[in-house]
Amino acid sequence: MIALEQWKSFLKVTKLTTGSFEIILNSFLILLIIFRSPKHLGAYKYLMIYISLVEIVYSILEMITEPHVFTHGPTLTILRYFKYSRIRRTQGFYLIVVYGGTFGQALALFGVHFIYRYGAVDNVFRKKYLGERKLFILFLIPLIYAVWWSSIVFFFFRPSTESDEYLRIPLLQKYDTKVEDISYIIVKFYELNENGYLEPVWSTFFGMSCTWVMLSTSFSCVFYFGIKCYTQTTKVLKKSRMSSYYARSIQQQLFQALVMQTLIPVILVYLPVGITHYFPMVNMEIGLYASVLIATISIYPALDPLPTMFIVENYRKTIMCKKLHGYLNIGNLRGIVFINAPPITVHRQV
Repeated sequence: MIALEQWKSFLKVTKLTTGSFEIILNSFLILLIIFRSPKHLGAYKYLMIYISLVEIVYSILEMITEPHVFTHGPTLTILRYFKYSRIRRTQGFYLIVVYGGTFGQALALFGVHFIYRYGAVDNVFRKKYLGERKLFILFLIPLIYAVWWSSIVFFFFRPSTESDEYLRIPLLQKYDTKVEDISYIIVKFYELNENGYLEPVWSTFFGMSCTWVMLSTSFSCVFYFGIKCYTQTTKVLKKSRMSSYYARSIQQQLFQALVMQTLIPVILVYLPVGITHYFPMVNMEIGLYASVLIATISIYPALDPLPTMFIVENYRKTIMCKKLHGYLNIGNLRGIVFINAPPITVHRQV
């Protein structure tokens, strides 16, 4: 038996460390964006600030909430231990709801970012789908996802007297804690019927189908527009007057950057969330270790600002406090690849 306090201490140190690191980095990045951005950056500057602010809010909420994930049979529970907290049980539930909404907003931003990036290298796509009003709608999508995700959690996964009784013994046996000492949301895929057989809880599957739509659309946009962005950039480079060696070097840099910056959210966000949702759905229990899987999500916001800081030439020079030279400098792509377009792909998610 492992006490919740042991997991709480381990995860608290992890979340405080990564959260503090993320807040500092994103705050510094916002200052760089405001004071050191290239003049021709355009609306992309506001998207970067938007992303950084969401990640800061997400990290603050995560440090306050200190969420733990627990699976038991066909149920997934996200809980907050409030025994020594000023935020009591009911308030803790609402805190988890808001925290979930912020996670949904961050997911949407992954996709929005790649859509906007592709618009930088495809003039036809940008003029058709990223005009002034349509761009506003694109920026509004993450807020829609936040409200949508929070609403699903609030209406379909809220606790009840029955769920208290269901979790009471498993929590005592595996967490050594009382159900009265936690705030939580519960995703119960199946329950026993009158004949003692498991039958689906259709309201849960409806709620989960909504979250799967949000997850899949976000992942699809990252994957699809990431490939499209690289393909289109490669075409532009081949038509340029650069030497073949220079063109191949830039293509290789762009490909490596795209692969790495696509794999990071897949490994740290999409995959852990998918695993923790899958096992309860097929009535397989991973218990306490679900918290370890979900802990990887808190690492992503701490890594996300780094590519922007070191790929954008203005930001890199400010950080290094000196001018950097070099023929194969990815910052030099501005005037080569993105003629008549804001140089989006040399920034946050190349």
